[in-house]
Amino acid sequence: MKKILTIITLMFLPICIALPQSQFNFNVDYASFKYDSASNYIEFYYSFPGDQLKTVEKDGKNIVEGLLELQIKNNSTDTDFLNRKWRIPSLAQNRDIKTKAQNLVGMIAFVVPKGSYTCNALGYDNNNIEQKKDFTFSFDVNPYSSSKAKISDVQLASNIKNDGVDQKSIFYKNTLEVIPYPADIFGKAVPVVFYYSEIYNLDKTDDLENLVFESSIMNNNNQKLYSKKEVNIQKLSAIVKVGAINVSKYPSGKYKLILALADSAKNFGIISTKEFFVYNPDIKTVKPVTKNTGKLMGSEFAVLSDDECDNIWTASEYIATQNEKDQWEKVHTVEGKRDYLFKFWNAKDPNFDRLRSEFYVDYFKRVKIAATRFKNMAREGIKTDMGRVLIMYGEPDQIERFPNQQDTKPYEIWSYEQIEGGVTFIFADITGFSNYELVHSTKRHEVHDVNWPSRIATR
Repeated sequence: MKKILTIITLMFLPICIALPQSQFNFNVDYASFKYDSASNYIEFYYSFPGDQLKTVEKDGKNIVEGLLELQIKNNSTDTDFLNRKWRIPSLAQNRDIKTKAQNLVGMIAFVVPKGSYTCNALGYDNNNIEQKKDFTFSFDVNPYSSSKAKISDVQLASNIKNDGVDQKSIFYKNTLEVIPYPADIFGKAVPVVFYYSEIYNLDKTDDLENLVFESSIMNNNNQKLYSKKEVNIQKLSAIVKVGAINVSKYPSGKYKLILALADSAKNFGIISTKEFFVYNPDIKTVKPVTKNTGKLMGSEFAVLSDDECDNIWTASEYIATQNEKDQWEKVHTVEGKRDYLFKFWNAKDPNFDRLRSEFYVDYFKRVKIAATRFKNMAREGIKTDMGRVLIMYGEPDQIERFPNQQDTKPYEIWSYEQIEGGVTFIFADITGFSNYELVHSTKRHEVHDVNWPSRIATR
């Protein structure tokens, strides 16, 4: 929505944030927004730790200074889209008074054409280059301009101002001042998660009538801890969605913010997600306890055989935590397995009080498809990489198949437009036995190897 043709001039905004870190607490994050039919507008956010930067005197003033180095490489051409450095100076605070040091927070943004990219971001203390930290991540640019409704990436922020905003601020967009928070660690020091996102192309969805927008937070056990719904969503070409969620009472751990737009009557739904962490050392972690509602005997789990229990658990492990996997290993009787599976799925879906939940049914529909579609001589279908991805993320929006290339082994590219602003999974038949392995993905926390073309090359 924010149409800027040139690179934004680098600026910074100091904000008071103090987080427990033993290493240099440089952080970087990014979010992708709509620009035109061939490009997206990518915002890169950075922060330097004010309390870890060395103070030097220049021209009679105490100065702290960060150094940002950003390299963005086009994976298809193996050429640099960008390779630049910036100095980030600021007046130093008086370290003798008991105040929290201020982080240097800023943003640079670029119009990036469609493609697959790898970014390496390096942050230094410019007055002490031993203090440094780097991040490497991949991202795909899939332009949002189309006839389909889409949700942008989610930007997490330390604050969103709608009154008294500075329209000249680099953080100003769509009447708001959105202060980025690239650390993505909330809790005791930063108790409120602010978020910003944009929804596009609703003016082109005449077939959708009852749109509902939901913002929710899931913990690492896939339990929904927060939910807020809005109805009667306006059908405009672009709308902004912002919110604030207090996480000061959440136990320390990893969480996921989910923004979803759906019309259940039309079987339509799109989502955008963003992971973040909570650090609340004073809040005790409570082990999730799923009470037996007494409905086990009325559920399908009550009549499962021992082998059937094992088969269901094998398919369920993709969404199980390590603790849940460890607990399963301690269950040895068929009665215990039935009870454990009932509690496990009851914890995964708040609506599981019904005999069956939509989540459970949809999940095992994908399991059934994976079992038959991807079975090969080496593995059962649900144990293949393709089967796992299908089960976890559903059917891809697009599949590109390359079965008979002269210079490469057979491979496929799966694209998911509504996950993290657009991600891809690349599978290759490395062994020649139709067992397609995942060799690269731009999805966070999945296999990442930008040199995957060399792995599948036959010459």
